[in-house]
Amino acid sequence: MIEYKAKLGDVFLCDSDRTAARIVKFFMQSPNIYLQVWRAMTNTLQPVRYYHAGLVISDSQIIEQQSKVQYGDTQKILSRRITIYRKKSLTEDQKALIKERAIAQIGQGYGVEDVIGHTLTWLTGIRWFTVILGALSRDNDICVNRVARFYRKIDDFGSKTWYEITTKTLDEYCAKSPDWEVVYYHD
Repeated sequence: MIEYKAKLGDVFLCDSDRTAARIVKFFMQSPNIYLQVWRAMTNTLQPVRYYHAGLVISDSQIIEQQSKVQYGDTQKILSRRITIYRKKSLTEDQKALIKERAIAQIGQGYGVEDVIGHTLTWLTGIRWFTVILGALSRDNDICVNRVARFYRKIDDFGSKTWYEITTKTLDEYCAKSPDWEVVYYHD
């Protein structure tokens, strides 16, 4: 474990053994049911490490999506199974923009429409469910889509659209990108 010095804009991905977290991670193993079945048959299912994402604001505060977007305690999350990534080239103006976007979403609700859209996309393979149902209420995203939204036009996390990103794709992108580095890890 490395010592962590929080910086505005750090992105955290964390895990849990709760049933809901296991369900979320199951659906993220593959982008749709057809690949899920194929990967299960060929024993190539891809493990998913994390189910939850959020943004570090300071040594003492994070912003995360629970039942609503809220502040949380940075120190409290450090004892969970977690990886914290930092974008190396983040400017002060970009940090200010990310913080402004994140704080503006405090109190907004959970993305039920996004969950339905992602589920229908997974069941059918038709990505338009995510696009259309998520568009019904773009202010009520799921946690990882909020993080991608905070970073919009700063980093695309390897996706054409911020609302299709999952914790799995965000984790894979940051782990492989030379623009991002792991600044904290706890298992």
